[in-house]
Amino acid sequence: MGIETAIFAAAAGSAVQAYGQYQAGKTQQAAYNFNSQIDERNAKAADQQAEQIQLAADLEAIKFRNDFQRLQDATAQANRYNGWMADTGTPLKVALANATEAEEELAIADYNASIGAAQARESAVQSRMSSQLNQMYGRAARRAGVINAGSSLLAGASNVGYIRATA
Repeated sequence: MGIETAIFAAAAGSAVQAYGQYQAGKTQQAAYNFNSQIDERNAKAADQQAEQIQLAADLEAIKFRNDFQRLQDATAQANRYNGWMADTGTPLKVALANATEAEEELAIADYNASIGAAQARESAVQSRMSSQLNQMYGRAARRAGVINAGSSLLAGASNVGYIRATA
C-alpha cells in the first residue's frame, strides 16, 4: 500500500466515521423529539381529563340537587297529606336532617372531584416536564454527535499527519 493510499484511507475512514456520528446525534435527537411530542399529547389529554372530571361532577351535583328537591317536595306533600305542618316539629327536623345530609353528600362529591381533577392536572405537569427533559436530551445528543464528528475528523487528520511524518 502506497503512502497516498494510506493517507486517502485514513482521511476517508475518519470522514465516514464523522458522518456516522453526526447522523447518530441527529437520529437520537429525532427520537427524543418524538418522545417529547408524545409527552405533550399526554399532558393535553390529562388537562382534558381534569376538565371532564370537574364537568361531570358539576352535572352530577345539578342532578343530585334536582333529585333532592323532588324528595323534599314529596316529603312535604306526605306531611301535608297526613295533616302535619311541614315547618314545625318532627317534619321540620326531618327536612333539616335531609338538607344537612344532602349538603354533606355534595361536599364529599365536590371534594372527590377536586382530588381527581388535581391528580389529572399533576399528571399533565409531569408530562410537560418529561417533554422538556426529552427536548434537552435531544439537544445534548445532537451536540454530542457534532462533537464526536469533529473528534473523528481531528483523529483522521492526526493519522494523516502521522503517516506523512513516518513516510
